[in-house]
Amino acid sequence: MREIWRIMKKVPQRSIKLSSLILLFIFIFCSLTYADNMLKVAVLPFQINSSENLDYLKKGILDMLTSRISVEGKVVVLENKLVSDVLSQINESPTTEEAIRKIGTQLGVDFIISGSLTKIGDSVSIDAKMFDLKEKKSVTSLFATSKGMDNVIPEVSEFALKANSRITGKPYSVYSSPHPPPLPTASEEASAFMSEFLVPKKGKGPSSDTGSEFVMSGDPLGLKKGFWKSQRLDFGIKGIAVGDVDGDGKKETVVIDKNSIYIYRYSEDRLALIKKIKGKKSDNYLSLDVADINKNGISEIFVTNLVDTRLDSFVIEFQKGDFVKIETGINYFFKVIETSKNGSMLLSQKAGLDGIFYGSVTQLVWKDNKYMEEKNIPLPKGAIVYGFNLIDVDKDGKEEIVLIDNYDNLKVFSNSGELMWKSDEIYGGTKNFLTKYPAGTKPVDSLEGLETRLYLQNRILLQNRKGENAVVVAKNIPGAGKLFERTRMYKNSEIYSFTWDGLGLSEDWRTKKIPGYVADFQIKDINNDGKDRLVVGIIQTSSDALFGSDKSYILVYELMN
Repeated sequence: MREIWRIMKKVPQRSIKLSSLILLFIFIFCSLTYADNMLKVAVLPFQINSSENLDYLKKGILDMLTSRISVEGKVVVLENKLVSDVLSQINESPTTEEAIRKIGTQLGVDFIISGSLTKIGDSVSIDAKMFDLKEKKSVTSLFATSKGMDNVIPEVSEFALKANSRITGKPYSVYSSPHPPPLPTASEEASAFMSEFLVPKKGKGPSSDTGSEFVMSGDPLGLKKGFWKSQRLDFGIKGIAVGDVDGDGKKETVVIDKNSIYIYRYSEDRLALIKKIKGKKSDNYLSLDVADINKNGISEIFVTNLVDTRLDSFVIEFQKGDFVKIETGINYFFKVIETSKNGSMLLSQKAGLDGIFYGSVTQLVWKDNKYMEEKNIPLPKGAIVYGFNLIDVDKDGKEEIVLIDNYDNLKVFSNSGELMWKSDEIYGGTKNFLTKYPAGTKPVDSLEGLETRLYLQNRILLQNRKGENAVVVAKNIPGAGKLFERTRMYKNSEIYSFTWDGLGLSEDWRTKKIPGYVADFQIKDINNDGKDRLVVGIIQTSSDALFGSDKSYILVYELMN
């Protein structure tokens, strides 16, 4: 030691200082280079869609993704606080790919992950995506459904490991480090996660979950357990219909938003978009229906379109390899109903000069190569073309009129117009409306608080099962916004089925609460296996819904014939 000190004393002090500075510079340079070479990943908080409070799931999913994706010296996941700070600066949840990429750019990461978890009853679905900020493309995705929470962690874990593989370029492995300890089995891992994150906190009480997506009332005819959930749709559904619209012998799923039509085909557990038909910015699509009214083997697409106070409805059909408008500029509100006696009927009602319903509801038929009015449909006073059906509920050979009125009451009238039954509970509920303006004014005028909104009730469906004509209706459960005429907000919803018990409509079943608003629904064969299913278009709701654009998904429930 003394020898070393003797040698150091001979070295000039200036040289020692210079050497120290060089060593410090090298250390800093290497550290920066090391940090620059690290790939950065941000994980956005998962959106939880459930009537239950499952916010504690967010932390569990984040922790698992962080531990599975991180690789020491190569991949780092940003701290949650950094992500939260950036998210707090915007007024809406980043749900579109463009918004998610923008957040990633602000965070300065290479990859960003976003996703959602939906729980309805005992069924759970997960939808997650990871985006590469440099290559401008979605890198990897996860969409899975399961019964119960036991499979949530194995699915998230597999997604994380696949994401890690895509980030690092290494082959996919069940291990995330060179010499990992054996991983627990799926059931062990799920149990550990459940005990840490999924056990209700003290005071929450036991779960009322029965393991089915339906609440039975009386004889549970017509139901099977389980549902299928589509991928998220980055727009708000306004209407949904199912039919063979391209003449290939298979049914497609048609959806509308405010001014576009989307045509999907069920394929490999997803809805594959085969055509988007974009309308004008001034268009306001109110309703959508699909039916083969002209009997040529190809279902027409009927769209009710309102431009300001003028109806500009149209009909689309598949001809010569493309979807074309065969009728335009039509002054009709359209609605197709499936009746118990006459099958599919195309109904219509005209609009007056103010864009509001005018005259009787009529049936349209195809005659002499055009749609023509054939007969009026007698309805109770105040009824319009929306929100009713003709169903022989009491099996007397005559169709009754089943409708939901302006106060959300479900009613049954005889074919002579006599009220036979009225519900004590409210059903229906809609955010789809027309605006009635004061006489002598125009929509461009400043009329805040002066115009009247006329809400258009959702459809009423017929389900024939075991000789019974069941009435199927939606119920959107109002939040505080329902207290105000101009603003309607619905956080949850349910679908109900009724049959006639001799005195009135008696509830057979209802779905468990669905997180979101039912925009439209059908009973159709969506996946071409010969079985009709309950197909429901859901708009997701969240605390920031007033600030962001709507997002949707489609739920499909199995039914028994």
